[in-house]
Amino acid sequence: MNESLSTEEMKGKFDWEWDDGHVVPEVVNPEVEFLFRRMIEATYEKVNPRQGEKILDIGCGRGTDGVELAKKGAMVIGLEPSSIMIAHAKNHIAENNVNMALVHGVGEYLPFGVCSLDKVMCKGALDHFLAPEMVMRQIATVLKPGGEAIIAIANFESLGFKLGKKVCSLRKVLGFKEGEGRLPWEIPSDHTYKFDYRLIKRMANSHLKVEQAIGVSLLFGLPWWGTFLDKCPRSVSSCILNTLDRIARHLPSLSDVVILRCRPRDEGLTLIQGNSTS
Repeated sequence: MNESLSTEEMKGKFDWEWDDGHVVPEVVNPEVEFLFRRMIEATYEKVNPRQGEKILDIGCGRGTDGVELAKKGAMVIGLEPSSIMIAHAKNHIAENNVNMALVHGVGEYLPFGVCSLDKVMCKGALDHFLAPEMVMRQIATVLKPGGEAIIAIANFESLGFKLGKKVCSLRKVLGFKEGEGRLPWEIPSDHTYKFDYRLIKRMANSHLKVEQAIGVSLLFGLPWWGTFLDKCPRSVSSCILNTLDRIARHLPSLSDVVILRCRPRDEGLTLIQGNSTS
């Protein structure tokens, strides 16, 4: 993983025309729908947007998250490197008639002043950036004293993925052939890094103070799990998924998604304040 990249290196390596049309599968079974929905709900809950707060959404994509935060009265800025996604976001903002600004840029070089933002949100985007460590450093710099950063990321060492790998290995030993296509625990082609709970927490703690870590959902990616849930009555599958989600909140290392709530470190704030008065 690159800890530091120049702007010229960014230009040559980043996909500035990335589109998310391939992200959501054509067939959405209960586990997929639940995971996406709960990730959104849990992230919004931790961001807890308030009237007048200046919130940055890093990797804002189509602007759907930012629009919902803006509806709560927050002053939202969406940062997005893809010109295609920026176009989608503009349309979505216009359709919802909210006040949300868009900036074409990358998380490694945030075009904002020191201690200028109340909150920073990065949901499902950190593993798309070329240098996640730089993004964390930038977040710590732009947050106001007492500000908050909410980071949500897929956990590639989840319980579901671990069990899935074991089942896959056993099938190979028994002579079964796997179908074509990427397995859930294999890193997608548009990802630049493979995160798990320990890594994301360690990276965040190197520049911020992690105050809370929660998990979202359990057993996503387990072979035949989605098919089983799809065959259950909706009320039964919902009960199972909600029960597992409540367990996942206390087991972020095994959960399908990890959400961190962080604050700037006191020593970093002291240094910044000292430089501003010298």
